[in-house]
Amino acid sequence: MQPIKIKSDHYALPILLLSSTLILSTKATAEEASDVFQLDEVVVTTSTKTAKKLLDVPVRTEIVSKQMLEKTHARDAAEALKHVPGLLLKRIHGKSGEEVWLQGLDANRVLVLLDGKPVTASTGSSVDLSQISIGDVDHIEIVKGAASALYGSEAMGGVVNIITSKNDKPFSYSLVLDAGSYDDRNLGDEPNDKHAKLNLSVKRNQWSANFSADIRDKRGTDLDKSTWSYEGDAGQKANIAVEVGYTATSGANFIIKPTLYQEDLSRNFSSFSPGIGEIRKIKREEVDRKNITLSYTKPLANGDKLTAWYIHETFDDVTAQDVVSTAFNDQQRESTASFDKAEVQWDKSIGEKQLLTIGLVGLKSSLQQLQTKTSASQVDFVDELNGKQTRSNIELYVQDDIFLTDQLEILPGIRYQNDSDFGPHYAPKISAMFSPILSETVDTKFRFSVGQGYRVPTLKDRHYVFDHSALGYMVLGNPDLEPEQSTSYNASIELNKQGSFRSEISMFRNDIKHLISTDLNQTASTAELSIYEYTNVGRARTQGLDLTTTNQLSRNLSVTGSYSYLEAVDRETNKKLTQRPEHQVKLQLNYILPAYKADVSLYGNYQSEQYIDSNNTTASPAHSTFDLKFNKSLRKGIKLFLGIDNLLNEHRDVPLTGTDYRPENGRFIYTGIRLDG
Repeated sequence: MQPIKIKSDHYALPILLLSSTLILSTKATAEEASDVFQLDEVVVTTSTKTAKKLLDVPVRTEIVSKQMLEKTHARDAAEALKHVPGLLLKRIHGKSGEEVWLQGLDANRVLVLLDGKPVTASTGSSVDLSQISIGDVDHIEIVKGAASALYGSEAMGGVVNIITSKNDKPFSYSLVLDAGSYDDRNLGDEPNDKHAKLNLSVKRNQWSANFSADIRDKRGTDLDKSTWSYEGDAGQKANIAVEVGYTATSGANFIIKPTLYQEDLSRNFSSFSPGIGEIRKIKREEVDRKNITLSYTKPLANGDKLTAWYIHETFDDVTAQDVVSTAFNDQQRESTASFDKAEVQWDKSIGEKQLLTIGLVGLKSSLQQLQTKTSASQVDFVDELNGKQTRSNIELYVQDDIFLTDQLEILPGIRYQNDSDFGPHYAPKISAMFSPILSETVDTKFRFSVGQGYRVPTLKDRHYVFDHSALGYMVLGNPDLEPEQSTSYNASIELNKQGSFRSEISMFRNDIKHLISTDLNQTASTAELSIYEYTNVGRARTQGLDLTTTNQLSRNLSVTGSYSYLEAVDRETNKKLTQRPEHQVKLQLNYILPAYKADVSLYGNYQSEQYIDSNNTTASPAHSTFDLKFNKSLRKGIKLFLGIDNLLNEHRDVPLTGTDYRPENGRFIYTGIRLDG
C-alpha cells in the first residue's frame, strides 16, 4: 500500500494561521492588556518544586490558566490541554480516553501529576486524561523534556502537573451544569453528553475543607446508524474528592485527601465470521480508582522547608465482550494495579543566592490481569501476566538553584534510581537562565537545559497480552525489553512585553537508545486481526521546535498562534517513527464584548499526516479542527456559556479501520451555566 500523500491545500491552513498571527501583531498599552499577559504574578512549582514566578523559572514552563479553563469550558484534563502548543493528544488503544505525548515521546514517558503527586496509569503505562476532573483545578503546568532532576523515569518526555485551587475565603462554591448534542449522530433523542460539577470550600481558623464532585453522562455517538456498531461509548463517569487540612501555629500544614473515580461505559461492535456473517457484540468497561494522600509541610529556620507525602492507590478495571446471541459474557478481563509511593524533600537556603533541594522517593507497585473465556461447553481462565507482577525502586535526587549574578541562574542536579528489576542508574541534568537587560520595556529570557532521561520497561510493557481480537487487534508484551536511555537538549528565547505581546521560540532534541514502541507486525497480522508488539528501537531521535506568539491587537482583541515542527526518526532504519505528525499549527482568537459582558473565542488545530507502521507505507491523513466558545456574565457570579466543538464536523471514515487518527466524533454543540460565590 502506498502512503497517503498530503494534498497541497493542507499547507494552506498552517501558513494562514501562522502568518495571520505575525502580520496582525501590533502594540497595545499595559492598560489595554487582558489578564493573559499578567504573567509576572503567575506562580508555578513544577520545574523546581519550589514556588517561583512563571517569568523567573530557569526551566521552561507552560501553563493553562484558570481563566483559560473557564473560557474553554474544559470538563476534563484532556480538554484542558487540547490547545497547548506542540502537545499531542492520542486515543488510548481499546479505551474511550485520551493520553498526552510531548516532544515526540509517547504518554508512557510523560509523567502526569496531581498537585505534584503521581496519577495511576489506567492501562498500566499511560494516564487517561479524560478520567481526571478539573472541577477544583486552579491551573496546569507543563514542562517538556527531561530537564529536571526532581522527577523519575516516567518523565523522559516531560511533566504535566495539575494544580488544584487553594481557598482562603471562609466559604466559597462553584457549580457548573452543561449539556450538549452531536445532532444526528446521537444514539438517542436526549442530549448526548450531560455534565455537572460542584466544588465547596470552607475555611475556619486553622482548619480548611474542600469537597468536589464531577459527574458526566454520555449516551454514545454513531457515525453510521445503518450498522450495529457505534463509535462513541455510552455510560457514566464520576469523580469525588474530599480534602481536609490543618495549619498549626508553628506553620506546619497537614492534609488528608481521599478520592474516588468510577466509570461504567459500553459500546456496540461486530466482527465477521466466514459462513456465519456479522456477529453482534457489546463491549463493557467498569473502572474503580481509590486513592488516599497524606501531605505534610513545615517551614524551618532561615527560610528552609520540609515537605513529605504518602500516597496509596488501587485501580480496578473490568472489561467484558458479550456476543448478543449468547446467554453469557463470552470474554471478561479483570485488571488490578496498585502502588504505594512516598517522598520526603528538604529545601535548604545557602546564603541569599542559593537553594539546595534534596529528596528521597520510595515506590512499590503491582499489576495483575486475569481473563475469563466462556463458551457453551466450557469456561477457561487465563492469567495474562503469569501471576501478579511487582516492582519497587528507591530514588534520590539533589538539585542546587544558584544565582551566579542578577542575570544568570544555573540549576544543576542529579537523580539516582535503584530498580528492583534493573538495578542502579544515575541521571545528571543541568539548566540555566540568562536574563540580559536589552530593553527597558521588553523582558528577555534565554533558557537552556541538558539532561539524561532513563525509563525502565513497565510491567505492562514486559508482560501484557492485550487480546482485543474481537475488535480486530492484539497488543503483546515483551519480557526481554531493555531500559530506555536518552539525552535531552532544550533551548528557548522568550520576549515578553506586559500588556502587549509575548513571543517564544523553543528548540529540543532527544537522542534515545532502546526506545520502547509498539509496532504493527505485518507478517503475523491478517486482514481480520492486527498484531502489535512491544519492541526496542535501537536508536531513535526526536527533534524540532515550537514557535509561539501572543499579541494584544487592541483592548478587546488578542491572538495566539503557534507552529510546531517534529522530526522523529528510527536512526537504524532512517524511517519515521509512527503516530507522530511532522507539523502542528494552533490558533486562538479571543474577542471581548464589554458592552454585553461577554467574550467569544475561536480555536483552530491542524495536524499533518502521521505514519501508522514502521515501514512508512500507511499513513493517517492530515486534518484540521475548529472550536467556537462563547461566555456571557448575566450578573455577578452567574455566567452563561455555549460552544461548538469540531465546528467543521471533521471525523474518521466509517467503518473504522485503525489507520485513521482523525476525531472519533463529529460536531458537538452544547450550552451551560456557571455559578460562583
